[in-house]
Amino acid sequence: MKRIQVNKPSKLFLVNVLLLSSASASASDVDSSFYGSLRLGADYVDSGTADDAVNGRDFLSRIGVNAEVQLSDGLTGVGKVEYGLRGDDGVNFNQNQKPGLRQIYVGLKGNFGTVTYGSQTIIWHQYVRSAYFSDGLDSLRQGAIRDDDMLQWQKSYNNWKLAAAIQTEKQDGDSIDQYQVATQYKNNSLKLQAALAADQQGKNTGNLYGFRAWYDISKSLTVSAFYHLAEEDFDLYKGNSSGNVRLVSAEESGKVGGVTSCVDEERSTVGLYGKWRQGNNQIHARYAVNSCKIKGDVNSIKVEYIRYFSKKFRMWASIEQLDNDAARLPSTGEDMSAVQLGVRFDF
Repeated sequence: MKRIQVNKPSKLFLVNVLLLSSASASASDVDSSFYGSLRLGADYVDSGTADDAVNGRDFLSRIGVNAEVQLSDGLTGVGKVEYGLRGDDGVNFNQNQKPGLRQIYVGLKGNFGTVTYGSQTIIWHQYVRSAYFSDGLDSLRQGAIRDDDMLQWQKSYNNWKLAAAIQTEKQDGDSIDQYQVATQYKNNSLKLQAALAADQQGKNTGNLYGFRAWYDISKSLTVSAFYHLAEEDFDLYKGNSSGNVRLVSAEESGKVGGVTSCVDEERSTVGLYGKWRQGNNQIHARYAVNSCKIKGDVNSIKVEYIRYFSKKFRMWASIEQLDNDAARLPSTGEDMSAVQLGVRFDF
């Protein structure tokens, strides 16, 4: 039998997970849970290049631990550690490659709401930009998904949910790199969301705005519309996030095809989304346009089918077409399309 070699970082990571699990199990006053989500599959990206081919993919698989401890009446301590299982190339699940940290934070929960600090999903993403599809990919996007050194507060009050955040990061001479505010109103079948991210880093101090609305037409049918706008001098996330159009995860720093970003321009994204689910079958689709003031528009149509074999196990198949203005085409001079087939197993 072939012996699998495990490198030192992977060993340390596994030991840490086991220690966290055993420690939490032995602490009677700590309520903790270990979880995971395996998301593996394949895709075919046609970008007009000679190396177009079917590729095995890891679609943001992860494992983690959630923990809570009762500190006093009405006050709870919370914490989370989450690792992604991708290899170092940011796309494939490679043997013997170390996991990557996704989230780590601590906080307090009480009548005042929930306050957390650390590396975590930013409120701008939570309120106006969360991914619609199973793969976690987002080819038309503004802003980021997670960030470091975030202090966030959220509280629900009747039909309202309010949130605010500040970020202190790096030794760059700025005490605050950004601040964010967000709100949500929900009443029966209608949900309205809005968020603002204000860049405080360096000389450019532009804003990123986001709006989203949801409406449940019936128990089976939901529709949504969203609009994002980044001002010309909003450059907090540079070309790695803001205004990028690509067929890889919003969390990946590299590119797999796509068109160039339009940082240093005013840029907007507007889209419509619809979801239909009946029993164990779901079909959903999105149409969106990413517009740059100078480099032009990119239109995206994506359709996905999901088959739920249980609440924890599902399969999906999707197709997306990207049509680019001539001013924003990459060196290949081609539009793009992608087909996916994947499996997701949550535990």
